[in-house]
Amino acid sequence: MKWFRWIVLAVALLAVAGGLFYWFLPASVAVPLLARRAHGLGFEGLSGTLWNGRADRVLLADGRELGAATWRLGRQAILGRTDLDMHLEGRAGRFDGHMDKSEADRVTLTGVSFRLDAAALAGMGSTDDLVPSGVVEGRIPHAELQGNWPMTLEAAIVWKKAALRTPEGYISLGGLLLDAASTGGVLRATLRDDGEGSLAANAVLAASPLGWRIDGKLAPRLSDSAVSHLIARFGPVGRDGSVNLQRKVGLAPRTGP
Repeated sequence: MKWFRWIVLAVALLAVAGGLFYWFLPASVAVPLLARRAHGLGFEGLSGTLWNGRADRVLLADGRELGAATWRLGRQAILGRTDLDMHLEGRAGRFDGHMDKSEADRVTLTGVSFRLDAAALAGMGSTDDLVPSGVVEGRIPHAELQGNWPMTLEAAIVWKKAALRTPEGYISLGGLLLDAASTGGVLRATLRDDGEGSLAANAVLAASPLGWRIDGKLAPRLSDSAVSHLIARFGPVGRDGSVNLQRKVGLAPRTGP
């Protein structure tokens, strides 16, 4: 039965080798495979392991560089749990945060903070003829997502020295502040300006997976064609040059508590 002992020994050696490979899995091998599921993100200059690694360059699908990234990933990922600490920093800004995913459709985010050059938003949700500038800073101390919807959330975001370059001219917006909170799957947020810009903005938003509602007002602080054209993008302009923001889609919750 020597042949049987040799088979058992070979299987044991393969198991040990596989375990060592998993424990010290190189980032250069694992990350490109995982990146295929990252919706167009690319990673260059990989070093370290999948569990404690670095990428010299993180790229968007269109080639824009986000910066260099370092991360720590818990080895319990083999059991289906993601326990990830991420740091990303480059010319466009920085990002820090922790993600814990123990179920397929549930994600917990903690300690998220970021500082982003607003110009990096060009082409990421902004229209081609509006070019933002300034710095966007934010903190998300805690968020629990189910199916990508925030069941609970605390967030504070400020757009400092906010400005837009439009086809009609340059518009200074001062500072814009967004505070958001979600409880029981109902998200409520307020948007306001700091009083230093050409545009007075004040709005409240309420949303759930079933619908959303926004109420607010945009008004010019000075007579300027660029500001007037920007405001007109959001609805009919009143005699005082302002636009009332009143939109509702689906079964929207109340904007108040």
